Amino acid sequence: MTLGHDFFAKGHFHSPETHEEMVVLFKRSVSNVVVEISSFCNRKCSYCPVSQVERSRENRLLPDQIFDRVVTDLASIDYERSVCLNLYNEPTSDRELLLKRVSVLRQEVPKCRIYFSTNGDYLNRDYLHELVDAGLSELYVTLHAPRGASYSDAYVVGRFSEFAARMGKQIKVDTVLPQQSVQGTMNLFGIKLHVFATNYDLYGSDRAGAIQNLSAKAPKRMAPCDRPFNDFTISYDGTVFPCCQMFADNDLHRQRYAIGNMADYSSMFEAYASRDMAGWRRTLLRFGPKASPCDTCSEANHEGSAEERRVRDVIYQNLIGQPPEDEVVRVEPGRVSGAPKRRLLPRFQIFRQ
Repeated sequence: MTLGHDFFAKGHFHSPETHEEMVVLFKRSVSNVVVEISSFCNRKCSYCPVSQVERSRENRLLPDQIFDRVVTDLASIDYERSVCLNLYNEPTSDRELLLKRVSVLRQEVPKCRIYFSTNGDYLNRDYLHELVDAGLSELYVTLHAPRGASYSDAYVVGRFSEFAARMGKQIKVDTVLPQQSVQGTMNLFGIKLHVFATNYDLYGSDRAGAIQNLSAKAPKRMAPCDRPFNDFTISYDGTVFPCCQMFADNDLHRQRYAIGNMADYSSMFEAYASRDMAGWRRTLLRFGPKASPCDTCSEANHEGSAEERRVRDVIYQNLIGQPPEDEVVRVEPGRVSGAPKRRLLPRFQIFRQ
C-alpha cells in the first residue's frame, strides 16, 4: 500500500538532531521490524541468494545484546505494529531459539504482531501449537519446489495435500493460477496461516541484483519504494539494511548498501534516523529512474498515475527542495521505462522467496 501524503516528515530526509525527535520519527513511521534471528537455511533455492553461499552447515545467531536492544527499544515506545523473525533464514530450524524469541517479544512488547515466513519443512501441529502459546500472531508458509526443479502444478498440489495432512487441517485454497501460483489459508489454534507456492521464475525479485537471471528479466524501476520509510531491517550479524532485499552474506551488499551495524548504534531510533537512511529515502521518494541496486527491483514496480507522480514531486519540493530537472521522468501510459510490465504478487508473497 502506497504511503499517503501525511505520512512524510522532514526527519525522513534530514537526520533529526535529538534523541526525542528520533524516537518520534521511528514511532510514527515504522510498521514492520524485520529481525533475522539466525542464519541457517536448509534449502538452496536458485531464486534466493542463499544458493550462492553456505548456510546449511552452521547456525549463526543474532547476538543476544542486539535482540535485547530491539526488544527494549520497542517496549519503550509501546510498539503495536509488526515484528518479523526471518529474512533469509529458516527460523523454525531452531525450535528452542524461536520459541524463546517469540515468548520474550510477547511478554515485553505485548501489543505487537509477531509473524515470520517459513518453508514449512520443520513445522508440525504440535510445534505450531507451542508457537501460538508463546505468542505468535500469524504465519506465512512458502512451499518450494525441490532443489534444481522448476515450478510444477502437480508438485504443488502434492505439497499442499502433504502439508495439510501434517497439520491436521484442510487448506482453504482461494487462488489458483496455472503454472504461476497457488494461494490458500488455514486457521489453526486461533491464528491464520497463509500457505502458498509461487513460480519465482515469473514473480521473483532479483534481491538487490544478487540473482542476475532475474535482473535480466526485470523492467527498469520507475516507482518509488516505501520500505526505507516503514520497514527497519536487521540481519543475523546485526547489519542494518534499508530494505529486506539485501543480503548480509553478499560482500557488495554489506560493504556498499548497509547502514551500519546495530552494535554501533545506541538504539534502533538512531539507526533509523541516520544520515545514510535519509539518503536512501531521498533517492526513493519520487517516480523516476533508480540507481543500482534498486534499478532492477520488481517489487510493486509501476509507472503511477499523473496525480501520484505530482503528489510525490510536491512532497519532495516541500521537504527536500526543488526536484532536479533531469530527474523528472515522463512515462508513457502502459509502459515502464520502455519495458513490458512484469507480473506482480501481493507484498507478502515476495517478502521471502
